Amino acid sequence: MMSLTQTLIEQAEPHWAEYVQHPFVEQLAAGTLPETSFRHYLKQDYLYLFQYTRMFALAMYKSENFAQMETARGMAEAVLSEIDLHIAYCREWGISEAELFATEESAACIAYTRYVLDCGISGTLAELYAAVAPCMLGYAEIGKRIGAQPPVPGNPYQAWIDTYAAEDFQQVAVDFSAFFDSLCQDLTPAQQAKIAHIFTTATRMEVAFWDMGLHCRM
Repeated sequence: MMSLTQTLIEQAEPHWAEYVQHPFVEQLAAGTLPETSFRHYLKQDYLYLFQYTRMFALAMYKSENFAQMETARGMAEAVLSEIDLHIAYCREWGISEAELFATEESAACIAYTRYVLDCGISGTLAELYAAVAPCMLGYAEIGKRIGAQPPVPGNPYQAWIDTYAAEDFQQVAVDFSAFFDSLCQDLTPAQQAKIAHIFTTATRMEVAFWDMGLHCRM
């Protein structure tokens, strides 16, 4: 039987394929992505991660029991750890912490993160996680796929690939899928339809985020 997350991904086509096979991703895997595009993406991703952490803080508030709170707390702690690594990684790319702080949010970043926060504020815990899910599940799929390919010699983006292909990140995505499936198991057909709409919309936002990075849009 197909899991809920698998069903949501299938229902999100063709946007899901546009997301996980985006030219930004394919060029990154091949080592041909312009460095200006990658630096722009890194700075915007830092701003995204700030809002992403707020999403899990909101998930703690929306939780209905301690088990749900523990899941949200664990997710928030994982993102906070990722931010420290992100700042160090940006430094390797010549982007200082001061430059990150001074970066203005792109329209794509604002639209995506505020959409997710709005889903969480106005909706249920399941609706919040439906908006968060494409990010985690998509990066896991991307990391697993391109991480399984033979490394391109001298690829400047190999460290990024290794991060999302790593076993620990892949396990986080597996655990998240199981939690999300359990959270949504008793939803009515109408509630499931709303979850699917949110998931697909967030997937479209991910496509726009890659577009923003590739073309250095603000």
